[in-house]
Amino acid sequence: MSELSDSSAQERSFRSLRAGLVSSNSPSYITMLRVRLLISVLLLAVLSAASWKRNTVYADAVTLWRDATLKSPNKARTHNNLGLMLKERGRLPEAMQEFERAVELQPVNAFALNNLATLYCGIGRREECAALLRKAVLIKPDYLEARYNLAMYYYEKGLFSEALREYEAIVQIDPSSKEAAFARPMIADLQNQKAKRR
Repeated sequence: MSELSDSSAQERSFRSLRAGLVSSNSPSYITMLRVRLLISVLLLAVLSAASWKRNTVYADAVTLWRDATLKSPNKARTHNNLGLMLKERGRLPEAMQEFERAVELQPVNAFALNNLATLYCGIGRREECAALLRKAVLIKPDYLEARYNLAMYYYEKGLFSEALREYEAIVQIDPSSKEAAFARPMIADLQNQKAKRR
């Protein structure tokens, strides 16, 4: 019988304890809710402001990559990607600086070499362009864009056998690539020219 009265007493004390903690009429409970609500609202405001500020960085690709170069100034990839975005917007002197910085940081970055080379070719620095393209192809022989640009350089320079070699390599490396599609008519043209010279 004493066991039953002990369990009843425990049940009553648990009920009164729960009632004290969960009572919605209790001033301490209402104060606790207000504090929690205030903390939640403040946290939401802080996170919203941080998101809004960060979204200004993501609003534009140039801004995004400029932010990345500021945070990682010694990474070639960030400078190369910023250069691409600047080039896309016609801001060529700034793009060239970023590509040059990328090559300075990572001289074996075939993508940065190719990007810098195309700008050099565009402003008449053709020998520097060719040297960069040859280096890019040497570093990454399957980099078709650099190989195609090198073939075009050779073609425009009148170095037809070198151009033919590069165009044929493109088709051999990846016959289904867009570069191979552009290379095939050039190969046919160069082979016709070669046949006429005989």
